[in-house]
Amino acid sequence: MGDFSFDIIMVFLVGITGMWKGLSAGFLLQLSPIYIFLLTALSSTIGVLIIFFFGTKIRNYIINRRSKKGKSNKEKKALKLFNKYGHMGLGLFGALAIGPPMTIILGLTVVKQQKTFLFWTIVGIVFWSFVLTIIGTISIETITRLT
Repeated sequence: MGDFSFDIIMVFLVGITGMWKGLSAGFLLQLSPIYIFLLTALSSTIGVLIIFFFGTKIRNYIINRRSKKGKSNKEKKALKLFNKYGHMGLGLFGALAIGPPMTIILGLTVVKQQKTFLFWTIVGIVFWSFVLTIIGTISIETITRLT
């Protein structure tokens, strides 16, 4: 474990790019599970908010690209989730399955009630950050005891 403040900054910056990356970085740097959860949830939420509020250009780019290329596999999965479960399903399950940044980007292209969708994406980020931090902590403790 290196410098504590450097570790926190690294997990925060990596977490902005994705929840899974932030969790991995936190465990790799051997931070406390509480720090891992808080930093990952906060940084992933900030990353999603940045995309949400400045996402007009991203949305237009994706729509233009989609009209030229057709839908990608991730877009098809997100659309299927949205059609089946609505805002809540895409926000909650998308955060886990395809990651918060991609979920919000795809949601901006599919969803009409974007503020409701943003809320459920943030709930998904917090929920899955918590659950995955617990699973990671238990897994690491189990492996440590076995070796």
